[in-house]
Parts: sequence; C-alpha cells; structure tokens
Amino acid sequence: MTELDAILSDVDFEGWFFCESQLTAPWGLALPGGRLAAVHAVLEGRCRIDLGPIGISRDLEAGDVAFLPLDTPHSLRSSPDVEAIPVADVPGLDRRDRRMVRLEHGGGGDQVTLLTASFRTAGSLPPVSLAGIDPLIVIPAESHAKLGLLLNLCRTEHHSNAFAQPAVLRRLSELLFLVTLQVLAERGSSKTGWFSTINDPRYGRVLEAVYTRPGDAWSLNRLAEIAGMSRASFARGFRQRLGVTPLAYLTMIRLDRAAAGLAKSRQLISRIALQCGYNSVPSFTRAFVKARGLTPSQFRRQAQMSRSEY
Repeated sequence: MTELDAILSDVDFEGWFFCESQLTAPWGLALPGGRLAAVHAVLEGRCRIDLGPIGISRDLEAGDVAFLPLDTPHSLRSSPDVEAIPVADVPGLDRRDRRMVRLEHGGGGDQVTLLTASFRTAGSLPPVSLAGIDPLIVIPAESHAKLGLLLNLCRTEHHSNAFAQPAVLRRLSELLFLVTLQVLAERGSSKTGWFSTINDPRYGRVLEAVYTRPGDAWSLNRLAEIAGMSRASFARGFRQRLGVTPLAYLTMIRLDRAAAGLAKSRQLISRIALQCGYNSVPSFTRAFVKARGLTPSQFRRQAQMSRSEY
C-alpha cells in the first residue's frame, strides 16, 4: 500500500457544506472558500467558474468536474457579465442543516444543476498534500470512466426522489472528491507538489514511511537514508517539492494523525501522544496548541460535538 492508498483509505469527512443547486439564468454566486477542497460537478446545463483573486476562469459544461484543491475563493455564474452575490445572502438559503442544502435561485432562464461539496476532514489529509497543483482543475467526466459513472449515479439519484436521497448524494460527492484525487495522482506530471513527490521513488519511500510510522524516532539522517540521498540533497529537494522541510512535514503528519485520534477515539491523550512520536503530554500539548490553537482536550470536545451534528 502506497502513502496515497493509505491516506485515501483513512480520509474521514466531517461535512462543512454540501449543496444540490437548481439555478436558472441569470444567476451568480460568490463562494468564500477557505476549507480543505471544493468540488463542483455539473449535472446539467453550463456555467462559468472564476477564481477572481488569481485571474483564472473556465467555462463548465454538463459532465465537467471542477476541483479546487485548497478551496480558493471563487464564483459561479450563468455568464461572465452577471454579478455574483455571496452565497450566504441568497434568499431562502438555510445552512443550519449541514447534511444537505438545496438551493433554487435565478431569473427563470436556462437551467443548470450543480452538485457542490466543500470538505473538512478529521485528519489524514493535511493541506500540504494538495499544495503545488493548479488551483483549478477541470476534468471532463467523459475522459475518465469512473468519474463518468459517478456523475451518472448523481444524475439518477438527483431525479429519483428516493428514500435517503440526501445521504446518498452526500456520499456520492465524497466519492467524487476521492476519485478526483485518483485522477490527479495518475496524471501527475509537475515537478513539484505532493502528487509528484509520492510518484518519485526516493521521496515516495520517505512519505510512506513517515505516514505509516509517525511515532518512530525519525531524524533528518534517517529520512535521507530511506531516500538513498545525502542529507543536504534530500533536505533541499524535499523543500523544493513541498515547500516545507522534512521535519516540518513530519510534525504536520504527526499532529494530523493525533487530531484524527482525538476526534474518533476515546484513547488516553498520553497514548495518542506516544503513538504520534511525543514522549510527554506537555511537549505534545505545546505542539498541538501551536498548530491547532486548542489543547488536545479542547480539540477533542469540539470535534466530537461537530461529529454529533454531522
């Protein structure tokens, strides 16, 4: 099992925003971004997506899946000349139910059906994992059999009005996210970023070792040995690819794993700390507070409350 396989197997979604939208021209929505990632699947019709702050725009058609790795602030609209209003200001939109939001909006013209999901996870997928790739990736479903199958399932479920339809659509959106990551890994051709790093045998061995055994007493020398490189060359190449040092990446993986353990288990904090490479609770707590802004106990309470809502 590669690191990618292990990570995708461990991803545990804590939904933030999931929406099935029926939109009629003219319409425009501005989305704030800021979560781990966002996926827009166009089930019917066509629209335009704009990443205003970085000047990227694409036209989307039925069957397209738009993937924003870091959920950059963006807008969706029926045509370029339509003003986009903040999604939170759309009349009648009630976001208290995070499990399923239905949105009907627009001026009564040509219709677009969108399946939108922005995600929060309970660990196992740190943001650095999605760094280094394009801020907007559009994949036509027809170019990938599995994506096409998922979109067909989404369309079928959307029109079915069947029992448990919201839950089925939500889980289908999670599968869209995971399969999109598979496509990106298969197509990874850039020289930087996480996907290119795990596809390099030298660095891939290191990422797999760190991810599968975060509690080991890792050092820069040990990691360089696994890569079969000199310490200096390994450290320099790692930072060029991922934008962080090997030991900083190790810390992120450890704390990410700890966060997942705190959210999902009742294990003692001391045991979770030890499993993640920290020999004392005080040192673990200091590192966790620095990264998350909460003590492990506070994070556990907040995470478990969130899971009960989800």
